[in-house]
Amino acid sequence: MSHTPTLTSLPLEVTSCSILPLLDHVSLAKLGQSSTTMRTAVSFYLQTNKNLDMTAVTRWIENEETRDVDRIFMEEILNDSIRSREYVYCDRKQVAFKFLTRNVTVTHLKKLTMTSSWPMANLNTVKKLIKQNKDMEELSIVNMKLTNSLLDVISELPKLKYLKLSPNLRENKVNHLFDILMEIKKKGCELRCCEMCCVE
Repeated sequence: MSHTPTLTSLPLEVTSCSILPLLDHVSLAKLGQSSTTMRTAVSFYLQTNKNLDMTAVTRWIENEETRDVDRIFMEEILNDSIRSREYVYCDRKQVAFKFLTRNVTVTHLKKLTMTSSWPMANLNTVKKLIKQNKDMEELSIVNMKLTNSLLDVISELPKLKYLKLSPNLRENKVNHLFDILMEIKKKGCELRCCEMCCVE
């Protein structure tokens, strides 16, 4: 008697390599909650994923929070622990970031995009993620405070071909930023800077 194949009956490699890449990150998160088998498949896929773009995820969270924020605030008021909208956003984005990076253990990323109006990870976490993905070729970090230590980690990526930054830093650090960017550019990396002039 023949059986109709189901998603959960497929080999892990088939699911992770041929099906999961077709899903967006929000759908991956939902699928991973459906069963133990799917949780394992999603985890395996994320561990070997080469492209992480947090833009759509953060946009989805913000849209969901816009609809949900009144209910959340009411619950928090009843619990006598009112949180700001910013805190609510940060909380869910940080959870999403940890999930999609397997708690910052992924090591195969070639492209990383972090664009958000609220922070999704602290500076040390971002540095750790960048440092352990030595083969990264494209990096976009928008609306994040830049520090010397973060720029130093970025400058050590040997295969970086594209770098997009939206610097959030004090005016007295601009000259140092340009110095480091010039060094990165000399290595053949294309630079894009938002909200300020970039080196030509």
